[in-house]
Order: sequence, then C-alpha cells, then structure tokens
Amino acid sequence: MGELEAWSTNNEDFNYQSLEDLINSNSGELEVGQTVYVGNGRKPKISEFCDADDVIELIQNRVYELGDDDAGELMNEISPEAEIELGELLKSWMEKHVTINFYNIHDVREYVLTENDLQK
Repeated sequence: MGELEAWSTNNEDFNYQSLEDLINSNSGELEVGQTVYVGNGRKPKISEFCDADDVIELIQNRVYELGDDDAGELMNEISPEAEIELGELLKSWMEKHVTINFYNIHDVREYVLTENDLQK
C-alpha cells in the first residue's frame, strides 16, 4: 500500500488527488495567492484496527466485571503462542472481511496558488 498525494482547500477535507483536480473541482472559487494544502495519504494497515492485545484486554475487563478481583488473572495465563494464534486469526478475518477505503493524511504542507497554476 503506497502513499498518494492528497490536496485540500481547507486543511480538513483532502478530497483531491492532484493540484489539477483541486483546481478543476473548484473552478472560479480559487484565486492567485490563496493557500491550499497538500499532504501524503496512506491507507491504514489492517493490524492498526485490532490485535490480540486488544481482544485479551477486553476479555480481561469483562471477566473482572463479571467476576471478582481475582477473576482478571484468568487471562494472564495465556501463552505467547496462543496470543500469536489469536493475532493471526484476527488478521486473517479482517483481511477477508474489512475493506479499507480511506487514507490517513500526514506531512501536510501549505501551497500558495500562482497565476500559472490557475491558467492550466
């Protein structure tokens, strides 16, 4: 999953894939000297959504809520191998059923429109 360029007129909604796309989509609304924004977009990795630690912590919290103070220790006995197995199961399930159709934008920079940009 590579990065892509993303452009915005307001530094919030990065809906344009190029400066040309931004200009064409905002025809007549942009002017020379106006600041727009460009950043790098990256699709998140499946592993960023949920991992074995998240599920184990959730189970520990539920066991604690349903049991007594010692009940939370139940999940501490999970072996490293079992944790890896759970992580692989979660990753496999998410790869099969979760479609990532958004990008996280980072390294945002200001870009000042020039007369040459708007004449294209």
